Amino acid sequence: MEDGRPARPATNLCQPSRGRTLTIGFCGSRGGIVKAGSRTGTLIFILLLAFATRSFSQQPTDQVQQLYEQARRDEKSGHPDEAIRKYEQIIRLDPKLAAAYNNLGRLYYQQGRLEEAVKPLRQASQLEPKLEPPRALLGFVLFQRQDYEGARRELKIASQLNPADFSVRLFLARSLVELKDFDGAREILNKLLRDDPNNTEALYTLGGVYSSLAEITIGKIQTVDPNSYLLELLLGKVAEIKQLYPDAAEHYKRAIDRAPDVPDLYYRYAHALWAAGNSEDAVKAYKTALEHNPYDYRAEWELARILLADNPEEALRLANHALELKPDLADALTIRGRALVSLQKPQEAIADFRKAITLSPDDAAIHFQLARAYRLTGQAQEAQNENAIYERLDKEAHAARVQPNPPQ
Repeated sequence: MEDGRPARPATNLCQPSRGRTLTIGFCGSRGGIVKAGSRTGTLIFILLLAFATRSFSQQPTDQVQQLYEQARRDEKSGHPDEAIRKYEQIIRLDPKLAAAYNNLGRLYYQQGRLEEAVKPLRQASQLEPKLEPPRALLGFVLFQRQDYEGARRELKIASQLNPADFSVRLFLARSLVELKDFDGAREILNKLLRDDPNNTEALYTLGGVYSSLAEITIGKIQTVDPNSYLLELLLGKVAEIKQLYPDAAEHYKRAIDRAPDVPDLYYRYAHALWAAGNSEDAVKAYKTALEHNPYDYRAEWELARILLADNPEEALRLANHALELKPDLADALTIRGRALVSLQKPQEAIADFRKAITLSPDDAAIHFQLARAYRLTGQAQEAQNENAIYERLDKEAHAARVQPNPPQ
């Protein structure tokens, strides 16, 4: 017989999927939906009456075997209700057969009949308490029903029975998030990310944990000291993470009003203005930041970036000073190189671009600038080589932006 494990939920869902080709509804912390197309693996579960690699108390009778084959055909032909009736008949014939309860439960689940799925999945877990599949699926059902304590309980047992099941551990962490056990969720997610550092679903969930912790921290500061500049500073950082740069600038401005003697606030305000596209006010703010802290290399090279097109001499001066303070700053090296090119000193610029590439080899823009400097100095082959690297990196970056999440 074939293996009849319950379906793993697609890990790019807040609620496990029941279909084949889906429009994904990813649930945000406020219940919003972010949609993205994806093709999951087949979620048709196959009844394993004997569970080939697992021990059961009895072998299926001929009648049970016949009903099983009929149920399989019903499922494949798109008649799940008929398959459900067959599994119910199997249970009446053999009420101790855990696999039948398991498959009945997952069919209810696939039909969205979550209330009805719970009982057979519980029965399967009671009959075979050391099997992970019915525990896992029961956990997914309870999670979708927003019974997060029940989901936590079942998914914790399932994760102990099969520690390698990524989806179970992910949804266990999400259950803990809903239960406000952020430390427990963070511990699980960090372990998942050690196994798969680029898993976007684990990263997303971990981001939600830190977002919730930030909200809690903001609430505590508001209670303890509602007039603290630290409150506005934290709100500004959160706004920047959300790429709400005008809001971030406003929060930093309020922080400056509350604590005008904190130099870092002026840099953050200037940077937020630049990120918001307000270069004119950003220039003034960067200059103010440097008045409060002449050694802020961040403010110097970022101001040089804005001034580069109209005043390459000043941009060069600022970049030089930033690099005196922090010599291995790829961004400042790139800005200085571009200033040197503008001042018709491409040979000097080449050294800066090459050093910047050693610090940031995957930055396509630096390879583009180096290719340009090589062309200006008549080094055609070197320019061609760098341009090829630029085109490859740029193509890879574009592909990464448009590539959908792979099936889980």
